[in-house]
Amino acid sequence: MVDRTELIEILKRHAEKYPKMRPCDAVKLIYQGEFLGGHMIKSPEQSLLRLAEEFEGVEKTPGAELFEYIGNGVSRVNLSALDVEIYPLSRLNRDFCESANLQRGSMADFLNKLDILTSEFSRLGFGFSASELDCYLKKYREAGCPAVSHSEEYRLAYRPAYRVILKTP
Repeated sequence: MVDRTELIEILKRHAEKYPKMRPCDAVKLIYQGEFLGGHMIKSPEQSLLRLAEEFEGVEKTPGAELFEYIGNGVSRVNLSALDVEIYPLSRLNRDFCESANLQRGSMADFLNKLDILTSEFSRLGFGFSASELDCYLKKYREAGCPAVSHSEEYRLAYRPAYRVILKTP
C-alpha cells in the first residue's frame, strides 16, 4: 500500500537536500524505497569485502546524518557518517544482506509511486523540468523499470556511499 503523503514529503525533502538530483535519482529513491537494492545477496562474505573496501575510500563527514529514511520502512545508511565502534561493518552488512534477501515490494505500488511523482511534480521542487521527467519515465518504462544508478551530477555533487536496510537500528 502506498502512503502518498509520506512519499510526497520524502520527495520534497530530497529535492531540497539534493538540488542536483536528476530524474533517474528520483526514480532510484522511489525504487529503493519499494524494492531496496533490487537484488539478492548471494555471498554475505563478498558483500562485506565490498563494503569494507568502499568504506575505506569514503571521506568521513562528522555530523552527517547516518540514517536517511526513504519511505516504506527503508533507510539509507550513510557510510561517510558511520562510526564502526557504534555500528560495526559486520553488523551493517548483516542488516543489508538480510534486508536485500527479503521478498519485498510490488511493481504495482512502484508504478503508483511513479505516478505520484509525476502528478505532484510541480509541488516537489526538483531542479529538473516536468518534461525532462516525462521523457525519462517514458524510456524507463519501455525498458521494463529496472534498477538504476545515480546520475553523474548526483555522484559528483554528493559522492553517495550507503547501504539500504529495512530498519533503523
